[in-house]
Amino acid sequence: MAQTLRNNAKQLVKRDKYFEKDITPSNSSYGKIIDYKKMSPEQFEAFKQKLRQKEVERQKRLTIVCGSVMVVIVAALVYLLFFY
Repeated sequence: MAQTLRNNAKQLVKRDKYFEKDITPSNSSYGKIIDYKKMSPEQFEAFKQKLRQKEVERQKRLTIVCGSVMVVIVAALVYLLFFY
């Protein structure tokens, strides 16, 4: 039992060090990590504006894709109902 407690304590030490590691951009699938807590208010506003712009672009792309899929589905239904 004492050996098990020592092993568990060793694993806790390793786990703490794991979370203290710096994350490199090569390990991140989302790109560079930005710490917004260290930004000045002006930088933070620019950061928020950039996020809003990216979200608007993402919404536009999503709307175009969904619209295109709906047009294809409606065209297929019209063809099947009236011309088949």
